[in-house]
Amino acid sequence: MDNISSDSRDEYFAEGMTEELISVASRIKGLGVIARTSVARYKGTTKSIAEIARELNVGTVLEGSVRKAGNKVRITVQLINAKTEEHVWAQTYDRELEDVFAIQSEIAQRIARSLKVRVLKSEKLGLEKSPTDSTEAHSEYLRGRHSLSNRTEEGARKALEHFERAVRHDSKYALAYTGMADAYAVLALLEVVAPKDAFPKAREAARKALEIDPKLAEAHASLGLVSFQYDWDWPTAENEFKQAVELNPNYPPAHQVHPDFLKALGRFDEALAEMGRAHALDPLSLVINTGIGHVLYLSRQYDRAIEHYGALVKHDPNFLQARLWFGRPYLQKGMFKEAISELEEAVRLSSSSTISLAMLGQAYAAAGRKRDMEEIRQRLLERSKHQYVPSYWMALLYVGLGNKDQAFHWLERAFEERSSWLVWADVEPRFDVLRSDSRFHSLMARMKLGRQKERELGLRGWIKGPGK
Repeated sequence: MDNISSDSRDEYFAEGMTEELISVASRIKGLGVIARTSVARYKGTTKSIAEIARELNVGTVLEGSVRKAGNKVRITVQLINAKTEEHVWAQTYDRELEDVFAIQSEIAQRIARSLKVRVLKSEKLGLEKSPTDSTEAHSEYLRGRHSLSNRTEEGARKALEHFERAVRHDSKYALAYTGMADAYAVLALLEVVAPKDAFPKAREAARKALEIDPKLAEAHASLGLVSFQYDWDWPTAENEFKQAVELNPNYPPAHQVHPDFLKALGRFDEALAEMGRAHALDPLSLVINTGIGHVLYLSRQYDRAIEHYGALVKHDPNFLQARLWFGRPYLQKGMFKEAISELEEAVRLSSSSTISLAMLGQAYAAAGRKRDMEEIRQRLLERSKHQYVPSYWMALLYVGLGNKDQAFHWLERAFEERSSWLVWADVEPRFDVLRSDSRFHSLMARMKLGRQKERELGLRGWIKGPGK
């Protein structure tokens, strides 16, 4: 939705309304709704409705605008047939700010009726349930989601402040607690905050959300992420992801994070299938497309991974994650020049983030450029004196050098830190050189991965990485 308010600072409200309307409509299982990440790319576009629909693979498009003035809001929406570009219906709502949830419910149900989609009684009850009665809490929540959307350290920290203010206004606002869980998880996954300092807070917030609303798909997905990335509680994680998908099959993050869990267990076909579902709901998401490349890399399909990452970089040369992960399949194929080129670009784009420096250091080591690698190692050690530097990435530097003893020393430290990246250690190609060592099997057993994981869960068709 476009913000046509006189105050440009109300942009967060328009974007929040867009995301919430998508979320509300997605709860109707008969509707297939494209996620905000993809929709947002058309903001201010000159493309026709037909072009947009073709790129998103949809038959109808909802467009609208929001004007907010004090406690008043005007929302204008129109549903358009993408093939004919004719209006199916249009409506303008002039209401008080506290009526926004009722408006969202009305719009979602009107869309369903127009598309002859049946709304179940349970869905209708859920649509008509207001998540909060506090306009102040709702406003803070929208600001939090707006800040968190860019997935940066600054954005996540600002988002936390907004979510905390939201729950101060309404201590029963489940979505705000889910926002807190997601913000803490982002800080941990960006590795700017130690996992032990962030994930327990994320778990607490997700559980609080579920205490308030046990059927909140977002909260189940958030708890599944913590159970997987931090607790290494594989059965609970899978159960939470499945509940999230069952409660809201149209919720893209559930389909996006569940594959991360599946590929950690080597269940690559299932992971690609789930990523395909996430891609259908959010086709233009660069993060989801990068995740597909990660599955291809972990499953040793290096040529396909290179082709996939290459297309992403061509589409958006400044997208950091694609540049960063592009180096890995090149490195595994011994294409050091290409790997180093991509990783040097990642270092530039990230302003020398720890992850990008460590991966470049490993590439330098593998290419025999030990002096360059040593410069990066010293730089990271110096950085660790005043900020969190994950031991996992230090371990990778020594893997590149072929120094197993130092690699295991840092992996043990990573285990104590409960590093997020350890969850993929059992299928990570860069650790193939360590797999014959009993220390590696011991590490996997303590994480309940590898052979012990297979015995405990009795997984069928579990795919083991080469060298086991």
